[in-house]
Amino acid sequence: MKHKTIISLFLLIISCTTFSQFPEDALRYSTLGTGIGARALGLGTAYTGISNDYSAIYWNPAGLAQLKNSEFSLGLTHLSFNDKSTFFQNDKSFSTSSTKLNNFGVAYPFPTVRGSLVFAAGYNRINDFAGALSFSGFNPISSIIQYYAPDGAATEKNPAGNLAWELYLANIDSVGPYSYFFNSKIKESVTQAGKILENGGLNNWSIALAFEGAKNLFLGGTINLNTGSYFWQRNYSEKDLNNIYDTSKYPFDFHSFYIDQTIDATISGFSAKFGLLYKINNFTRFGLSIKTPSWLTIEETFTSQGESFFDNGDYFKYPANKPSRNKTKYDVVSPFVFAGGFSYILNDFLFAADFEYTDWTQMEFQNAPEYLMALNTDIKEIFQPTLNLKAGIEYEFPGIGTRARVGFAYLPSQYKDDPASFDKKFITTGLSFLIQDVVAIDLAYAYGFWNSFRVNYDRTSRVDEKISTHNILTTITYRF
Repeated sequence: MKHKTIISLFLLIISCTTFSQFPEDALRYSTLGTGIGARALGLGTAYTGISNDYSAIYWNPAGLAQLKNSEFSLGLTHLSFNDKSTFFQNDKSFSTSSTKLNNFGVAYPFPTVRGSLVFAAGYNRINDFAGALSFSGFNPISSIIQYYAPDGAATEKNPAGNLAWELYLANIDSVGPYSYFFNSKIKESVTQAGKILENGGLNNWSIALAFEGAKNLFLGGTINLNTGSYFWQRNYSEKDLNNIYDTSKYPFDFHSFYIDQTIDATISGFSAKFGLLYKINNFTRFGLSIKTPSWLTIEETFTSQGESFFDNGDYFKYPANKPSRNKTKYDVVSPFVFAGGFSYILNDFLFAADFEYTDWTQMEFQNAPEYLMALNTDIKEIFQPTLNLKAGIEYEFPGIGTRARVGFAYLPSQYKDDPASFDKKFITTGLSFLIQDVVAIDLAYAYGFWNSFRVNYDRTSRVDEKISTHNILTTITYRF
C-alpha cells in the first residue's frame, strides 16, 4: 500500500470538512404533510370548504366561526414509511415508523349579539420527516473516493481533512498555486452499500380568531409559531469484494472503507394563514385560504467519520477519536400556498373538492453563507409550480351518528420534468362515531405511493425508490 504524500505542516493544520446543503433542504422544510384531523384525512384532505371543527385552525381558520359549542380536540397519528430500492439491478427493502401526537387544542365561541366570534389555540403537527433507505450493489463505473479526491483533476479542497486522503485512499500528485491534484486509482468496480434513516417533524403552536363578517360570510386568521427537528443518519460503505485493487495491479491493496454521517437540525420560525368561507345555503359552502411564507431558522450540526481497511491488515480512522463536527445556521423562506374548496350536501351525502397552488420556485435560502445563497438560482431552475387536487365523499348513516368517508389526493412532483410516477398519490378512508352528541371519535387511514430516487454522490451511483406510506390517525373531540 502506498502512503499519503507528506505535505507542509501549514497544510496539515488547515481543517476542511465536507458539508453541504442542497435545494432539497429548502423543499423539506417548505413541504406540508397530510395535516391534522381524522375527518379531513378521511376526505382526502379536501377540507378548505368544510372546516367546521377545531382542525379549521390548520385548513381554513374562517371555518372556526361556524362553531356553536366549545371543542377540545386530541389526535394521535401513526406513520409507516416503506422503501423498495433498486441499485444496479439489486433490490432491497427498508422501513421505519413514527407514532406522534397529531394535535391537541381548544376552540371557544364567545357570546355575541349577532354573528359569531371564535377563538382557538393548540399544538398541531404539520409534517413528519420519517424516511428510510437501504441499498447494495456492484458499481462498475464509479467510486465515492473520486468525489473526495478526483484522480488527476484540480480541486480546491485542502488535503488536510479530505476524507480520502486521510484514510490513505488517495495521494497528492502535485500542488498548483491555487489547487491540488490527487492521485487516486480507486475509480470503479466496487460494491457499494448504505442505509439512511430520517426522523423528526415540523410543528405549529397556533392561535386563531374567526368571526362572521356578514351573514353567512366567515373570516379568520391563524398565527403559527413553528418548531421542529430533523435527524438524518447515513452509513455508507465501499468494498473490493472481487479483489481488483491489489498490489499486483495497483499501488493500493484496498479492501473496504466506511463513512458514518449525521445531520441533527433544530427548526424555529413563524407563519400565518388567512381564510374566507361563504355558506351559500344550508347545503353548499365555498372556502378560500392563503398561507403566508414560513420564515424558518435552521441550525444544523453535521458529523462525519470514516474508516479504511487494507488487505495487509492496515487500518485507519479519521478523525481518530470523535467524529468531526461542523455547525451551520441559515434561514429558509417557503412559498405562498393558495387553496380553495367546495362542499355540497345531497341527502345523506357530502361531497368535497379542493385545489392547492404553490410556486416552488419562490423558495429561498436567506441569511446564509455565500455558497448556500447561490443555490437560490438552482431552485429557480429545477423546481416548478404545482396544483394539488383533492376530493372526498362522506355518507352519514341516518339516525345512528355514524359516518363513512373515502377520499383521494393527487400531489404533483415539485421537480421539473419528473415522470407521472413521481407524483404523490393518497387513497384515504375513514369512520366517525358520535356519542350522545358530546364526544366524536374519528378514525382515518391513508395509503400513499410514489416513486423517487437518491444519489450517493452523483448520478453514477443512483438508487431508484418505490415508496409507500401507511398513515393511521385518530381524533377525539369533546364538545361542551
